[in-house]
Amino acid sequence: MVEDDSESGMTAPRASRLRSDVASEDAVRNKTARDVEFGLFYTADMPRLVSFLVVQGARPAVAAELAQDAMTEAYRQWDRIDAPRAWVRTVASRAWWRRAGDDRAEVPYDELPEPGTLLSERESAEIETRHTFLAMVRDLPQNQRQIMAWTYDGYRPTEIAALLGKEPATVRSALREARAALRKRYPRTQETP
Repeated sequence: MVEDDSESGMTAPRASRLRSDVASEDAVRNKTARDVEFGLFYTADMPRLVSFLVVQGARPAVAAELAQDAMTEAYRQWDRIDAPRAWVRTVASRAWWRRAGDDRAEVPYDELPEPGTLLSERESAEIETRHTFLAMVRDLPQNQRQIMAWTYDGYRPTEIAALLGKEPATVRSALREARAALRKRYPRTQETP
């Protein structure tokens, strides 16, 4: 005997199948929305994440690899991450510091290639600025480089402290010491990050 679903006038198995189909369609829509949201985040943030790691001393190829690993893990945990930008930086940064003992920083060249037709003037100027910044911070102690990397990426000392599990005063002190060291080494530099 087949039961009748009195509200819809359908049999129970048919009503169950329809509910299952609706749930399945909702799951597909949710996954699609999640994928689009993550894709937009990935596209916007991946280059900055790589730069963030390069500032900390990773060679560009290593930085790209670590950034990709962090993004892969972020995709897996996307529904549980509240602040994805900070989350991927924390994951990638920790991976870099675990690996830093085995991997030495790349020394920037003294001369940059002339801008070609592949780069706009703005892009070329941005690369030159990053190159100059990397050359400036390469001799800082590791903890100061890390703080400068977060600062260069737009984070404030209180945010950095929370993300790194340090006291805000410790972060501000390291940032102050890093800036003082940079001013001492590069007295013509007006403003550091």
